[in-house]
Amino acid sequence: MPKSCTICEDPRRDEFDRRARIEYNIAKIAQDFALSYDSFYRHIKANHHIREVTAIPTSSELATSEDIYKEIEKWHTEAKDLQKIAKDDGDIKVALLGLDKALKCLELMSKIHGLIQEQNVTINLQQVNIYSSPEWSKVGDILVRVLAPYPELKSEIAGELLALARGAK
Repeated sequence: MPKSCTICEDPRRDEFDRRARIEYNIAKIAQDFALSYDSFYRHIKANHHIREVTAIPTSSELATSEDIYKEIEKWHTEAKDLQKIAKDDGDIKVALLGLDKALKCLELMSKIHGLIQEQNVTINLQQVNIYSSPEWSKVGDILVRVLAPYPELKSEIAGELLALARGAK
């Protein structure tokens, strides 16, 4: 049976994990909290420190709307912290992801305050085949009439249109 993670069992775990998500120096964090470097390294390597970012609390964990709001505020702060670190490190992709997460938290907070209301929008898309339309048929009739005196040009255009229809062009 695998040994349990001693860092996960520590009552100060939330603070370790928060620091690990925003700092890269595992040795310094372990030293600051007088933790075993090896234990802390295994904790990070197993991604135990990101549980709060990826796990969604159950309704029993968040008993009131105030608790929910505080949790969203915490996520918002963490997302902004991570975005700033990534931006400072020149990691634009991760910085944009952090910004996106921060904006989503801000959107949730705005919805809670009633500043943003949900709107249901329905969009119906319909595919139209222009080749079977009456207008396209008229274009074909015009081409046949105008090109009648020019059989070679008519043949060349017909070949180009066939190639277009086959997707060759």
